[in-house]
Amino acid sequence: MFLYNLTLQPASAIGSTVLGHFSGEKYQELVVARGHQRLELWRPDTTTGKLSIEHSEDVFCRIRGLASFRMAGGNKDYVVIGADTGALAVLEFNSKERRFVTVQYHEFGRTGLRRLVAGQYVAADPRGRAVMVAAVERSKIVYIITRDSEARVMLASPLEANRSGSVCFDVVGVDVGYENPVFAAIESSYEEGESGKQLVYYELDLGLNHVVRKWSAGVGDSAHKLIALPGGGDGPSGVLVCLEGRIEYRHLGSDEIAVHSVPIPRRANPLEDPGRGLLVVASAVHRMKSAFFILAQTEAGDLYKITVDFAEDSVRRVGIKYFDSLAFAASGICILKAGFLFAAAGGDSGGSHQLYQFENLGDEVEGWEYFSDEWDGGPAYFQPHELSSLALVDEIEGACPVLKSQVLHVAAGEEAPQIYAACGAGARSSLKIMRHGAEVSELAVTELPAAPRAVWTVGTEAGELIVAAFAASTLVLTMGDELAEADDALGVALDEATLAVCAVDGGGVVQVTPRAVRHVMADGRVTEWAPPSAIACAAVNGRQAVVALARSGGQCAYFELDAAGVLREHAQRLAVGSDVTCVALAPVGAGRLRAPVVAVACEDRTVRVHALEPHACLEALSMQAVADVAQSVALADHGLGGLSLYAGLRNGLLVRARVDAATGDVDDTRTRFLGARAVQLCAVGGAVLALGAAPWLCHVQQGRERATPLSYDALDFAAPLAENIVCVAGASLRILGVERLAASALTCASIPLAFTPRGFCVHPASRFFALAEADHGRRAPAGACASLVRVLSPFDGETAFADELPPGHAALCLAPVRFAADPLALYVAVGCAAGLRLRPRACDSASVRLYRWSGDGLALELVHVTPLDEVPQALMEFNGLLLVAAGRGLALFDLGKRRLLRKAQSAAVAPHMVASVQGHPTHPAHFVFVADVQESVLLVAFNHATRAFHVIVDDSLPRHITCMRPLDDGFTVVAGDKFGSLFVLRAPEPVVTCLEGRDPGRLVYEKPRMAGADVAPYCWQSVAEFHVADIVTAIDVCALAPHARPVILYTTLLGSVHVAVPMVSQGDVDFFVALEAALRKHSPPISGRDHLSFRSSFTPVRSVVDGDLCESFYLLSHEQRELVSDAVDRTQQDILKKMEDVRSMFAF
Repeated sequence: MFLYNLTLQPASAIGSTVLGHFSGEKYQELVVARGHQRLELWRPDTTTGKLSIEHSEDVFCRIRGLASFRMAGGNKDYVVIGADTGALAVLEFNSKERRFVTVQYHEFGRTGLRRLVAGQYVAADPRGRAVMVAAVERSKIVYIITRDSEARVMLASPLEANRSGSVCFDVVGVDVGYENPVFAAIESSYEEGESGKQLVYYELDLGLNHVVRKWSAGVGDSAHKLIALPGGGDGPSGVLVCLEGRIEYRHLGSDEIAVHSVPIPRRANPLEDPGRGLLVVASAVHRMKSAFFILAQTEAGDLYKITVDFAEDSVRRVGIKYFDSLAFAASGICILKAGFLFAAAGGDSGGSHQLYQFENLGDEVEGWEYFSDEWDGGPAYFQPHELSSLALVDEIEGACPVLKSQVLHVAAGEEAPQIYAACGAGARSSLKIMRHGAEVSELAVTELPAAPRAVWTVGTEAGELIVAAFAASTLVLTMGDELAEADDALGVALDEATLAVCAVDGGGVVQVTPRAVRHVMADGRVTEWAPPSAIACAAVNGRQAVVALARSGGQCAYFELDAAGVLREHAQRLAVGSDVTCVALAPVGAGRLRAPVVAVACEDRTVRVHALEPHACLEALSMQAVADVAQSVALADHGLGGLSLYAGLRNGLLVRARVDAATGDVDDTRTRFLGARAVQLCAVGGAVLALGAAPWLCHVQQGRERATPLSYDALDFAAPLAENIVCVAGASLRILGVERLAASALTCASIPLAFTPRGFCVHPASRFFALAEADHGRRAPAGACASLVRVLSPFDGETAFADELPPGHAALCLAPVRFAADPLALYVAVGCAAGLRLRPRACDSASVRLYRWSGDGLALELVHVTPLDEVPQALMEFNGLLLVAAGRGLALFDLGKRRLLRKAQSAAVAPHMVASVQGHPTHPAHFVFVADVQESVLLVAFNHATRAFHVIVDDSLPRHITCMRPLDDGFTVVAGDKFGSLFVLRAPEPVVTCLEGRDPGRLVYEKPRMAGADVAPYCWQSVAEFHVADIVTAIDVCALAPHARPVILYTTLLGSVHVAVPMVSQGDVDFFVALEAALRKHSPPISGRDHLSFRSSFTPVRSVVDGDLCESFYLLSHEQRELVSDAVDRTQQDILKKMEDVRSMFAF
């Protein structure tokens, strides 16, 4: 087995965020680290209030921290990455190539997450003169930032500021103007005679080129975060030290008397523990012309505005006031100069990142404000309120953390399956429904008197008009508060059907009807050209028109605007020898007088390209044969060199090819099936909308052409309308907006839950979900839990049934089961524990609650509760019985009238504790797969004679299993562990031979003779190993499209979705292995981490090709692509086509 690993959706969680001008433009941008290994550039649109992802790139390392700096006199910010590479990387965003490039790379230690190797903390001098990178323990390294003779950023030799026996908690750069750079750190020494935390200043002497420990002062043991204040004339300099329950201002030379301390107000709650203070988790400093303020957020999600009253370098007092409350505690917040606040969601906040707009600065909102010179040390309170100073303007949905997931085909009207994921924690828990497609917002819907055949938009000085064509008439609509019939129809003939219409240069409109080509000039004059026969189809752009005559053997007339702005017919006509079904003109490029080519599709199943340049007008350039007659064609300029030719066929195929800009040759043909419906193509801006069984948008994303389905109903025709799309579906006219094409290939819908989901299953008939939810109170005593079992409708999100468990009971696992004693009924078993304690794992009592589905599958009925001896970890159906995994053992239960009846039990099957169980796909009555929390996967056989379980196959490596999935052959299993590894294990040959034979039970009887009673006779053989760098939480084997081949789909804790595609030929294996090796050599990751080392972090990578690395080929420059293609001995087009074929055949 050889796998090709691809990322379908990157991780949702953001670990670090920095703000700056990274493109060198005047607008601000965000650089975020998603999932700790993907670097993205986000741009907030200050006009619309929307976030757009401009660039996304995998850095193949674990990003631990980010910082940004700008050198004096520069107009661009640079990004500094602290990672597990054992090196410091300085990145610049290249606006021309639209990607990050490595400016400087300095190694200083070993790779990996090590406490003594710097990289955990990164801080830059506010004036862009130096950067410090620090480790958790001992190591601190300072680099001086300079420029070389060509004004390129350079890093000087590293200067160490190490201190043995010290632990670092945070590092920031102190703003001291243009004096020697200073960095502040919170440290604690564990050497004898020293205790407590200290605030330490490290000064970089630029003259002597060394770092000194200039000043230190004791701070409270709860100090955990530093906030640097503006200095150098913009503020008093210094730092705010965040402690539990209070914030202190400290600076060089300040003593205990000069410390300004303010409380962190807490919510006025009678149940609040007064002895437990709040911690600051995120902060942002906003500078204005003559002042500044700080926003700080606590773990409860509340925002506080902190002000500093100062005179020159002296601080008079510090004030704090409750500002607003966000729905989650952010991993980072940023304040934009345009008046926006960005809040990044971390790993446990639901995964949704939010953009807010400032309504005011909090001064207009009434509330208590506390000052350092008035605070007496007592508790401070505030009354929370709805958002009053902030307004939510945009939100990027995500799924994080993903606890469980399944690929199911629940929606009857959809061809592709959906991914259902149980996500979140506590009150922000939800059931996420992920579908392949881009998010679409419906802006307006208007019913028309009949179903239009087509729709266009025409731009005028007053705005854009919508032209809808019916069977024998035309309707012109205007945009206002609502759609209405336009008073001025621009001279368009309304009593005839329209085949094409477009505004032309110099003012005026060209309208093509079946009987004429009408040119309505800007002054109102109308010229008409009457064809010798009816017009079958037409294409018009801003300067040209092509009309095809019906039943003429393929004759087409060509028109072009002359110097006087009059539309004139070319002296010759185009004859293609077969009746024309559709034509297409490319858009006229900037600075050009005409489109260079025209595409003509004919009844003989060909698409022909003809020249329109004056020296070779209407000359045939190339011809492309297609599988069926074309319903429509389109030409688009995606900015990739040459035009892209699209042909939508009547059999549902979409054909895409490249038209050479110099010769007009058609090559690099790609095909995609869009459903059993003729494909109608519509040009929308720089993209093409393919309307088949579902709408697909063909566009360019980061240098690659992509076809993305829209999560919307089937459409008949469409046209661009400003930044949106106007379309028709039946007799309905709709205006749609497409949201964030680059964000993800999946659209996410969310159904809120009450508690953290622990498991779910679906009823096979009603398709309703049964979910088990449970939460432990964060501030409650051990064992205090709240839990419920509910039945949920995935169609409207309504709860059809809910059963709240008694106080203190926690539902831990759930499984559907059909008993042999009652085969007509379907049951749901829920494993519960009362008074659950995790360390050590124990409980006051444990049980299995058995529910019966109602006849319609809309509710559950509690049948009975069966007590257990240990905490249940996993449940499953086994041979008409219920298999319960509790502690180390397995037990079988049958259905009874008052409780479950124990039929078999083996007390010590797993070495430590069972994590999960899975049924055997080919011999479900004899074998079961058992995952241990520390000792990998076990293949366990059931002896029907002795009613006992025996371990047949175990692993030679200790693996902390989180999930597993047996493959259909019955002797191969895919699993993931807690250290971010995905691996495939296969049983040895004797076991395979037995499983493929007629007597699989022979393994049970041979086992005692071959080994001891507690020793497995066989070990797994490792087939594939791959480091994902995130905890795999669920694995499934499925086909992602109706005609696609099965793939291994898995989700991770931080919200990413991946597929591992089995390669079907040795040629594919050789090609992708060579491509991966060439990219490692000629285009290493921008972080500097060795790719092979990264994917082999815990076990050497084996039999897996990293598809994410292969797809980085799209981001390379032409010169780099040539180097890689020469190494692989393939052309660039061959490499691109091969990668696209893998996605279209197996994934998306």
